[in-house]
Amino acid sequence: MEYRYCIDYEKIAARIKTARKSAGLTQAELAEKINISTNAVAKLENNLMATSLPTLISIANVLEIDINYLLSDEQEKKEEEDSLDLFLNSLLRSLSPTDKNFVIHVINGLRLYYPHDR
Repeated sequence: MEYRYCIDYEKIAARIKTARKSAGLTQAELAEKINISTNAVAKLENNLMATSLPTLISIANVLEIDINYLLSDEQEKKEEEDSLDLFLNSLLRSLSPTDKNFVIHVINGLRLYYPHDR
């Protein structure tokens, strides 16, 4: 029987690692924030250990990502978009309010120059 949903631990591991790096956290920092050992985070990221749903939820909350990003088995394009979103979010978090306003003006200018319907 083929199931609609399955748990792909390899993808979960890779996504945790990508999200953690995008958030600018070390394995030790993530471990401390979710109350598990650094060794456990390393094992999760290297697909050497499975984890509980509550731990995955904690990881998603700390890394400010959608839990579906960790659990879903969507197409590669969606993963690329998610990775890009994580990267942009990490960049934006590091900007001052003035720089954020500047970025908004640049984006709005680009949207006027390059209409979205392309």
